[in-house]
Amino acid sequence: MFELLTTWLAGMQGSSSIVLALILGAMIAIDMGGPFNKVAFLFGSAMIAEGNYYIMGPIAVAICIPPVGLGLATFINKRKFHPNEREAGKASFTMGLFGITEGAIPFAAQDPLRVIPSIVVGSMVGSVIAMIANVGDKVAHGGPIVAVLGAVDNVVMFFVAVIAGVIVTAIMVTALKKDVESAPVKNEEVQQNEEIIKQATPNTNLNKLTDITNVDLIETNLKGETRDKVIDELISKFEQNGVLHSKDEFKQAILKREEESSTGLGMNIAIPHGKSNAVKRPAVAFGMKRDGVDWKSLDGTDAKLIFMIAVPEDAAGDAHLKILQMLSRKLMDDEFREQLLKIASKEEAFNLLETIR
Repeated sequence: MFELLTTWLAGMQGSSSIVLALILGAMIAIDMGGPFNKVAFLFGSAMIAEGNYYIMGPIAVAICIPPVGLGLATFINKRKFHPNEREAGKASFTMGLFGITEGAIPFAAQDPLRVIPSIVVGSMVGSVIAMIANVGDKVAHGGPIVAVLGAVDNVVMFFVAVIAGVIVTAIMVTALKKDVESAPVKNEEVQQNEEIIKQATPNTNLNKLTDITNVDLIETNLKGETRDKVIDELISKFEQNGVLHSKDEFKQAILKREEESSTGLGMNIAIPHGKSNAVKRPAVAFGMKRDGVDWKSLDGTDAKLIFMIAVPEDAAGDAHLKILQMLSRKLMDDEFREQLLKIASKEEAFNLLETIR
């Protein structure tokens, strides 16, 4: 199916660019990082390799609209969302800035009939505007971060497209959703709703990053001179701490994710992550490469601060999202990154990581 969809998209390049933009926008949003999303994303990446940046441009716009749009909706109309959804909205908004569509998943899982149409329409609107305006993206990533780091052609229209799509999503979802306290509901219905939210939103038992890391999972002086050597060092940390069933199987998951697109976010940050049955429990390893290592980052900077996330396959929709939310919020703070770069010991690093929550 993946190959058929890719061939179909490739065959559309000579047809209406508006139709192609509509399809790409819908595919990016409809499963938020799932198979349809990946087909559209990898198709755009392949077009970059062929020198065509004007397919990835609309995709880069569409990628961030679901999480940012839903985050905005929780800010402007709180009556439509439960308290834990409003809290998740803050993290969703931040994840969208980094181009992480998965921040929308908890909302879609809670109310798919209203949320999914809203994010699909918003992403389609943004994608079409970007296509008409010839917005190009030279890297295989999306969200405002690629524009800020200089990878986008026609930056003004990129943001116009994003803002338009976000507004459409926010207005549509708030119009469709009912006030959560608008009418009395039966106790059984309340319990069902609470159970759905509990399953859809990240695990509340994970309150801070240091709940799933320790001093032994920190290395302040990585030796590897290449990305893969650094990956090996951090995976060894997991193995030594009993986090993995299989070191080799987990490495395959990490490298497979890197093949999709680099986890080098720029600003000297890389967040390699793997979801695999080879992982026993969620964990994060942190490493510093003081002179940096090439991670094919969006802004061309070498990675110096490397956070490796390991989660079991059955926790992929829970712990994985929570960890990404915590990291993306904190790592946008320039002062925090500077403090990390100055630490001299594992203990200092651990104390600083305790502030990530």
